[in-house]
Amino acid sequence: AVVSTQSGYYGRDQPKCIDTMLAPYPYQHYQRWCSLTTHVTSTTVTRVQPQCKLIQAATPLLTNPDAAQDVARATSVEDKLDANFIQDDSQIMRFSKVDRKSATAGFSAAQLTQFYMDTTSSLNSLIEHSGSEEELLGELQVSFIVFLLGHVYSAFDQWKRLVDTICRAQQSLSERPNFYKAFIRTLHYHLKETPSDFFVDIVSRNNFLVTTLKLLFEGLREEEGVSGELRTRGDKFRAHLENYYTWDFSYCEDDDPVVVEMFEPG
Repeated sequence: AVVSTQSGYYGRDQPKCIDTMLAPYPYQHYQRWCSLTTHVTSTTVTRVQPQCKLIQAATPLLTNPDAAQDVARATSVEDKLDANFIQDDSQIMRFSKVDRKSATAGFSAAQLTQFYMDTTSSLNSLIEHSGSEEELLGELQVSFIVFLLGHVYSAFDQWKRLVDTICRAQQSLSERPNFYKAFIRTLHYHLKETPSDFFVDIVSRNNFLVTTLKLLFEGLREEEGVSGELRTRGDKFRAHLENYYTWDFSYCEDDDPVVVEMFEPG
């Protein structure tokens, strides 16, 4: 960001020059903030922010003009109460949609299996929608920041969907090496802001990130055409996570896909 004044321009190289115009900035966190926003641009913010340009932890509700009809169709007390209100769309984050169900319409069983094992087509669609690889990484950073500082849970859901899609896109590992090097760096700084047990499901006790990253590391190791530099960066990232968080990314037979034989009933 650049601030214009009568005497000149002040940017990131002179942050303390604007303290006289704003509240003092906590410079002890300045480098952390820069690490979390390396890919965020004004285009990123404009694209994903709510129409009202105000981010709130709880999306305000509006009175449903069709409440009477919706209540009549509701089958439970909870649904009847929910039918009285609707979300204010102008105050919802406008993240890219990660919609895999509609994308698989008309797929054969084999195509469906391949689609969910390798999310390259979903990743390509997300990059096309956002405008570039850099913009998608910017959206990943914005979703994390909005959850971290704004406590917007839908932003955390978006972050998880993006991470899952990127890690499962096996074919893209050889096609987008610079993107994945930047992704690993971005994820490294995100993890520095969260406790080690943050991604553990309180019901199943499974760690979402361990399961997802295991697929990324396996792809870096086994996929043909992956650059040596990217593979090395992935190995270092894996070693860091195993040492610092004691996460286990080792191979397990339970991780193998289940093959279901199809046959006609006799």
